[in-house]
Amino acid sequence: MLPDKKFTINCLISITLYLSAINISQSQQVIQSAVAEGFTDALHSKYLKYIAKRLALDISITTMPFARRYAELKHSRLDIMIGLQHNKTRGNEVIFVYPHYESLSYRFYSLTINKNKYQTHQDLQRKIISTNRHSKYYPKFDNSENIIKFETTSLRQNIDLLIHGRTDLFIHYEESTQPRLVAHGLTNKVSKIDYQPKMEIPHFIAIAKKSFLAKRKSEIEQIITAGIESGDFSKIREKHYSYIQPPDN
Repeated sequence: MLPDKKFTINCLISITLYLSAINISQSQQVIQSAVAEGFTDALHSKYLKYIAKRLALDISITTMPFARRYAELKHSRLDIMIGLQHNKTRGNEVIFVYPHYESLSYRFYSLTINKNKYQTHQDLQRKIISTNRHSKYYPKFDNSENIIKFETTSLRQNIDLLIHGRTDLFIHYEESTQPRLVAHGLTNKVSKIDYQPKMEIPHFIAIAKKSFLAKRKSEIEQIITAGIESGDFSKIREKHYSYIQPPDN
């Protein structure tokens, strides 16, 4: 018996409307993410927008402290987070995307005229060293009570304090610091010291387990791999730190 023509047409219309609804729903999906307070147009935001663009998705970026960002990601109230260091606990709580998109190196900097004064860790004792707020470096430094640590919120502040004689040194990522010093003609004034512990730190992107992005993990991995091979992540970082207003001289 042939199916009723009217019934067949109605079924086709229903299927078409259903598929259209799926397409509309997918096109309206917006990635939810967050960065540190006061950094809505900073480096991590630019990395996130880069990934969203290649996924052909819109992204909404708000601000909140690191601990809250991670908690929101863990409970799938954020879709994606950038700048995470991997550990076993986090690996069970969220989905890490491989490979890591960059590996950064903490370095100590002083005025160039003083860089040879620091040959060992002992030479840091009783010195005023500016550090990034909430950052951890390496146990020997973090646990030292004889080093005077002064917390800051930006690379610019680190450089300003050093140049104006308010601190003896600062510690920051070399991959951020060197482009800034070169761009603003400060390489003769500020230099890496002779003593440098080995601190290569891989940084990852992570996805919430219940996020719609979890189904696109392999696609995001391909985007990251391509971004590394093309040098896109390095170019974004270098451009970001080269075009910020220089510290006062």
